[in-house]
Amino acid sequence: MHVRRLILKPLDNNSYIIDNENEAIIVDPSSEEEKIEAYLKNNNLELKAILITHYHYDHIGALPYFKEKYNVPVYDYKTIGKFKEANLKFKVIPTKGHSMDSVSFYFEETNDLFVGDFVFEGSIGRMDLEGGDEEEMAYSLELLKKMDKKTKLYPGHGGITTLENELLNNPYLC
Repeated sequence: MHVRRLILKPLDNNSYIIDNENEAIIVDPSSEEEKIEAYLKNNNLELKAILITHYHYDHIGALPYFKEKYNVPVYDYKTIGKFKEANLKFKVIPTKGHSMDSVSFYFEETNDLFVGDFVFEGSIGRMDLEGGDEEEMAYSLELLKKMDKKTKLYPGHGGITTLENELLNNPYLC
């Protein structure tokens, strides 16, 4: 499994392309579909699925384009459970708090967690937007604390981090 982070405009969103054996999964196709598509084509990757951590506009701008053109499954808050795409197993985990439709995608074999705007390096997602909820966020953070400390966290904005780093440095997880 290889993970490529694309930082896309206008809000410097992280969209990720996860590839395995010439098959790919896109996490949060926020915008700039031509940039995402160029990466797929240049690396001879066949798109197999799309993962949506939540439906805020800055995370789904290119979703209609990829859904229509590639006709692949979309995993989100409506598809909680265990799945396999591109020969990769992952779990869809509810991580409400930033929004009521927030989920994270956990690839247990590689210990990778795609968290959207749930957790950032040194912070957490806003809860003052529609659907934000402090109690739900507190519950989700407690679940996160129970995961393997070596878990890599891939947020929707900013740098990639680890749970271990966040437990030591993130005031919301210390």
